[in-house]
Amino acid sequence: MNRVSTPDTIELELKLGLRDCDPSKVSDALYCVLGRVIPRRTNLLQNVYFDHKGLLHRAGVAIRTRYVNGSHEMTVKIREPDEAGLSQRREWNFPINTSSLDYAYLESLDLPVSVVPVIQDRSLDVVFQNAFERTDWHVTEDNCDVMMSLDLGAVQVDGRESQVSELELELVSGDVEKLILLGCEVSERLPAFMGVISKAERGDRLIRNADPMDDPVPVSKEHWLHWLSRALDPLSGPAPDEAIRALEAVGDHEAIARYYDCLKRGDLPKGLARWMIVQSLESMNETS
Repeated sequence: MNRVSTPDTIELELKLGLRDCDPSKVSDALYCVLGRVIPRRTNLLQNVYFDHKGLLHRAGVAIRTRYVNGSHEMTVKIREPDEAGLSQRREWNFPINTSSLDYAYLESLDLPVSVVPVIQDRSLDVVFQNAFERTDWHVTEDNCDVMMSLDLGAVQVDGRESQVSELELELVSGDVEKLILLGCEVSERLPAFMGVISKAERGDRLIRNADPMDDPVPVSKEHWLHWLSRALDPLSGPAPDEAIRALEAVGDHEAIARYYDCLKRGDLPKGLARWMIVQSLESMNETS
């Protein structure tokens, strides 16, 4: 996220994949939910991601530099297990003078053991880039502080690209349940689904030419929900038949009756994202 951060924060966010959406539509959805206008701000962000033969990605680490508003910054994220559609990452974010990596700072961080040698050897390479417009809305509601960001652009690798169209809601402070509720209510007014593909994964899949639908078949409800999300993402085509397969595997007959025809046509029914988030919460509770 586009936060002025303190070191070693925990980034907690809910992501929605979108289609045919723009900042005005998100502003309208927010107005319908909150009953007031939330000011917005748009910036162009240019990011460069680094890795070494996929080692960082496999370790759940993302290292990038970003150029925005005439300034450079470096961000390091370490992925934690997702819960109920919420992505959780340890995050360090700090200013740098140029687009080059600050290896001395990287060496000071508590990174996974497998990553340390490539940092010490200065072996990281540029693996992909992305550029997108980010529109931010700062929402404060019921003692819950949320930064909502719409990202529109593309991840690019060697002439290939994958479109980015996603709405991220990051909890700055307050109750995570209120974050989830806000995300659900906004999603019902937009063509949306629960997003699970990060920009780092998007780039890694482009590098490997790895279609998400070629992954191992899911064995749990939570993984089928993630399969549904990936089937709806443009990185998979999208893949309507696989979306139907996942919908049926989750086994919610009411949802099948409500969403089947629309998904079969390749469309995004309103309400789908909220259903996916609720199902993911239930799945988490069942296995805890």
